[in-house]
Amino acid sequence: MYTGSKIMPRKYYRIVSKRDNVRRARIIAGYTSAEFSEAIGISRPMLSSIENGAGTSVKTAHRIADVLGATFEELFDVLDTS
Repeated sequence: MYTGSKIMPRKYYRIVSKRDNVRRARIIAGYTSAEFSEAIGISRPMLSSIENGAGTSVKTAHRIADVLGATFEELFDVLDTS
């Protein structure tokens, strides 16, 4: 990708939920999927996808961790896709 004066590398990583950690943490915190998706500002289908291992953005992953009172590292893996 060209950004004017230098070429930036493409993203070669994927952020995914560790095992079932996001779902478990959400349930332990007492959130339904509807309540939690509203709290973090995403749709219920998107939350379901994240909980089932689909990739997400860094921003969304950090919002999830913040709302659940967990660290990014406790909930997510960063997979190298290069």
